[in-house]
Amino acid sequence: MSTTTLQDDVGLSDKKPPHPVHAPVTTVKKLQRLLLPYKKPAMMIAGVIALVAILIYSYDALTHEETDDAYVTGHLHNIATRINAVVTDVYVNDNQFVHEGDILVKLDPNEYLALAAAAQAQLAKAQADFDRQKPLVDVHAISPEALDASRSTRDVDLAQLKLAQLQIEYSTIKSPASGYVGRKNVEVGNRVSSGQTLMVVVEPQLWVVANFKETQLADMQIGQPATISIDSIPGKVFTGKVDSFSPATGNAFALLPADNSTGNFTKIVQRVPVKIVFDPNTTRGFEDRIRAGESAVVKVTLGKPPIATASKPQAN
Repeated sequence: MSTTTLQDDVGLSDKKPPHPVHAPVTTVKKLQRLLLPYKKPAMMIAGVIALVAILIYSYDALTHEETDDAYVTGHLHNIATRINAVVTDVYVNDNQFVHEGDILVKLDPNEYLALAAAAQAQLAKAQADFDRQKPLVDVHAISPEALDASRSTRDVDLAQLKLAQLQIEYSTIKSPASGYVGRKNVEVGNRVSSGQTLMVVVEPQLWVVANFKETQLADMQIGQPATISIDSIPGKVFTGKVDSFSPATGNAFALLPADNSTGNFTKIVQRVPVKIVFDPNTTRGFEDRIRAGESAVVKVTLGKPPIATASKPQAN
């Protein structure tokens, strides 16, 4: 191989290829030149969108009050026994629907049947004594005071009999309202004491308690419409209305309310419970999914509440 050819090969190998990065850079610059006329209109459109969003947010803040310190509640009946006895029958299960007057639990009444029989015998004796002494007062065989004592003994025995009969009735525990059974903690064979809670009956008619800040109540009135979102039912918005306001703040009902007259005073915004009732039309089909105690978000529309239309009196 000749020296000239070797030098030519080396020279060819030392040559560097053109840099490939310049092509994308040129394309970006061309794209920027093409979009330059639309830059100003795009900024104007973005500004208009931002202004509209600010106006919508401001309007919503001025015409609505919202709180996430809200929960569903209702009438919860604690079913407790009035007597000491042994459970003989339990007729319901957890989450079962019961009607008002349905028998829930039966207790052993034998002890109270015996007490009633003894009270009945004692009353019969007292009544016989009273009937025998009553005509003796007219012939002055006994004093009127003795007859009064006999009458008093009879009345006491009658009261004892009625008490024993009531205790027999208390051995059958019935539901005070229609609703669902919850927190059942009684079984056959349990020895229950007077005042012990056996279960809870929750009525299906529920509502929401929304704890609004006192600074949010200036324009809030009874009857104003509200929207309700429940955490356990995402995507569904229920409607309702303001039903009533609590007569005191939540702190006033606390077990140990704060005493602002002692120590260094720090102003804390209080919350007032507001009762929000559901519109029955919006809860239809969700009755089994709305439960007492669930968290909710409530938004109230301010302004004048809707006026119920009343029929005009007819002219005579």
